[in-house]
Parts: sequence; C-alpha cells; structure tokens
Amino acid sequence: MSHVYLAEDLKLKGKKWAVKEILPVEEGTMSFMEEAEMLAKLHHPQLPQLVDYFTTDEGTGFLVMDYIQGPTLQDLFDNTGRDFPFTKIIEIAFQLCDLLHYLHTFLPCPIIYRDLKPSNIMFNEQSQVRLIDFGVARQFKYGKQGDTMQMGTIGFAAPEQFMGLQTDARSDLYSLGAMLYYLLSGGQFAYLTQQPLEQINPKLPEALTSTVRLLLQENPQHRCQSAMEVKMRLRSINPEPMNVIINHNQASQLPNDRLIVIGGLFAGVGSTFTAISLARILNAMHIPNALVEQPTNEPDLYMLLYGDMKAPKEYKFAAHLITAQERSLTPSVSWDNGLTTWVPIHPDGYHSAWQPADSFKLLHMIKKPIIFWDVSTHWDHPSVEELCHSADEIIVVIDASPGKCNRPSSRAHFDRFNSYKQRGKRVHYVANGCIPGMFEKEWMESVPTPPICALPELPRAGIMRAVWKGECVQDHPEVLEQINNALSPLLKEILPRSSMPSGKKMKEKPSFFSRIMKHS
Repeated sequence: MSHVYLAEDLKLKGKKWAVKEILPVEEGTMSFMEEAEMLAKLHHPQLPQLVDYFTTDEGTGFLVMDYIQGPTLQDLFDNTGRDFPFTKIIEIAFQLCDLLHYLHTFLPCPIIYRDLKPSNIMFNEQSQVRLIDFGVARQFKYGKQGDTMQMGTIGFAAPEQFMGLQTDARSDLYSLGAMLYYLLSGGQFAYLTQQPLEQINPKLPEALTSTVRLLLQENPQHRCQSAMEVKMRLRSINPEPMNVIINHNQASQLPNDRLIVIGGLFAGVGSTFTAISLARILNAMHIPNALVEQPTNEPDLYMLLYGDMKAPKEYKFAAHLITAQERSLTPSVSWDNGLTTWVPIHPDGYHSAWQPADSFKLLHMIKKPIIFWDVSTHWDHPSVEELCHSADEIIVVIDASPGKCNRPSSRAHFDRFNSYKQRGKRVHYVANGCIPGMFEKEWMESVPTPPICALPELPRAGIMRAVWKGECVQDHPEVLEQINNALSPLLKEILPRSSMPSGKKMKEKPSFFSRIMKHS
C-alpha cells in the first residue's frame, strides 16, 4: 500500500522524520486524505504524531511523521527465538489495551485500527509500545452494514474483516487475541493450529488462556466487549502494584482500582441503601472507598446525604465537569466522609448524553482503591454494560417478595447477568429483607441463583429519623454492626482476606478517621 522512508530535515540539522509515500490507486487520494485527517486528530504520546502532509501533481500522497527509533515487536520476538515470558506479553497487552481504549472511545467517531500485529507495534527508547501504520484504520459509523474495503492481515484479522461485515471495537479485540495466541505459542497461528492455547502451552495461567479463547470467538457478541474488560481480566494474572493503606495502628494491602457495580433487579429494591451500607462498612474497616451514582439514574444520593448541608461549599458535580466544554478531569473539591468519597449526580438530574467513555474518565478521576458504582436499574444502558464488562464484581439486589423476580424485565436482567457470568464475571445476589421460613424454599427455587446473603430488616422509624437529621443510619454503631454481620458472606467474596477484620464485632468509628493519612 505504501513505502516508508527515513528522511533528514534540511533545515533542522540532525532531525529525522518518517515519510510515508502512499501510491496512487483507485480512490487513493480520498484514502490518503482520510488517513491524514485521522492522524491529525490523534493526540496520544504512544501514537504517531503527524507533522505535515502533501500530494504531488501525479496524485501521490506523503505523510510526514515522527520517526520512532526502535525495534518492532516482531523483531524482538524473532531475536529471542520466539520465546517471550508470558509476564512480559501481559505488560505489552496492558499498554495495547490502553491504546485501543483511547481509539475506540475517540469522539466524535470511534477509530477501529484493523491491523494489529507484531510488525505494526514498535518500542521506543523508554520501552513504550507505539502503534504505527494507520493505513487500514477507519472511523466507525453507527448503522452501517459493512466496510467499504475488506482489509487486514491473514492470521490476525477478525473474520468479519473478510466477510463484508462492519468492523467495530471487537474486531480489534479479536486481533489482540490472535496476536497473544501467536506470541504465547511460539509463533503459531490460531486459525491454522485449531488448538486451544492451553494444549500448546500447558504452563500458562488459566485466566490468560480463557481470555485469549474469549477474544478469538468467531461471533463478536461472544468476545470481550471492550479493551478495558480485557485489561481487567489480565490484571488478575499480573496485578499492578499494591496500594498500602496506612492508619495509626495498622497497615493492610488492597488491590488497586477495584470496581464493584451494584444495582437493583427492579425499582425501589434498595440498591442505593446497599451501596451506602457497603461504603460505610469499608470506612469502619479503615479501607478508602468511593460511591458513584450512575449519571443516568434518577438523582437520589445527594438528597439522602443532605448535600445542601453536608457537601463542601466549593463542591462541583463530577459528571458535569467531565462533559463540560473544558473537559476538566479534576474536581476542585472532593466530598469526603471519613474514608468514603461521595460522587452523586446533581439533584436536578443529568440531562446530557452520557457515553461509555465518560464513565472511564470518571473512574480514572477517582483515586480510591475500591469504587462502588450504583447503577440503579439501568442495566441495559450502554455505559452500564461497558462498566459491567470491566467490573471486578457485580452485585444485584433483589426483593424477597414473591412474583417480582418473574416479571419479563426481571427475566431479561437475569439473562444479562448469566451472560456476564459466562464471560467469567462474578455476580452476587443480595436479598433485601428476610424470607419467612415456610416460604424460603419456594422463593429460592424462583430465582436462578440463591442470594449470598440478606439485608437485615431495620426499624423504618429509625431510618427516617436519621434521614431527617441528615445522617447515615449506617454510621450508628448498633446498625452498622447488624448490617456488617448480615453482609459478611458478601464481604468475604469481594474483599481480600487480609483486609477482613479478625473479630466479628465492628468498632465504632474513631474520631481520628478524618485525619487518616492518604494511602501511599
């Protein structure tokens, strides 16, 4: 498709550029302009930076780009006898997931790379991954049935690239899986061997081989659905450095950036109450956390927390900051209550379109090791589906009353949760309220998976008194202990053992919580 030359700048002595000559072909000028305009919009330190572009009278186009000095991944792979440590391959995959996420969430139109392979990946002098050659990349257009041209590299390209179907982000994820298979199998191609990766390399972790198997599904619906989902799955194999939580008396370790999505099977079931309860239990356990209210929800959290009285004076709503004209990613003041950070939506609601990319921007803005994300009943919203694909845990609150779990909407949600479980996601059901003994068996049989635990029945009068005083009823020591005991089976599932308290009784919140040191 093109020739690439190393050129020396005649004005800036010693400066070198990569000059890509795109040969004139049918409709070649349009393809050249599309690639030039696409590269001009990209601003990422690990993507090629376009300096200039021009055409000749004969119709040949030239792109002038940064010269990246370093080997390709294919060069390194060949020079090591095609034997890379799988930990090194996962580190490369982490960087590629970040790059693909940037491209796939690019606005106004996602960019599909379509040619991910070892020879298109370079390493700079700092060992950073750099993607090169956007010659077959395209902007994703919603509603389009197929690509204009079927292009890609055999062995790495997704099936839909050669079938006249439209490619999307999942096509790049297939290529990522094919490349991981190639690197982890000593240079073999999945489409030729037709063998599971675990048979070729039995020493690989099961979580790694299952992720590759998921990425290589022929049907895009059965693959991982986002680059962040892939990264979250791989993180369980090669976790990022642990954060150390320090207080006056102890030090414990927690995983970095743990995302827990929580919602209700139907409206009014108590997902927000459950989310607040979990946040305050972690606060009492000296574990920093945050509770985010999904911007597409009906506003609830701000009022429950008496925001007019309790929110900091300079507080700005994070959802509005992210989608504002200036695209600010740092709120001026966070709303902290002990070790919990509240991230509510504005009491008037959020009226702009909330995109999946906005959720990830908000996630990166919150510097807490554990983040609860309350989605209410909006399980079918695209941004919530994207979060669930990337979540470490999914918690579903259900009602113990008969009939509600058999509604058509409830059954549709159960099907969605089962699809997440089939992808390896951990889904936990929590009942709101106890089930009478004589009906417990019948009710258990009416739900696909028995609840792991049940919220205790608290006196409504006590809850209402706390609400009118602008207090968290969960911060009352006797209530906190009761909720903690009831939710302990769930806590054992979603928290590392090292962070669980040795005794069953919860201590009343000490006054020095507000002065606790930030985790390192």
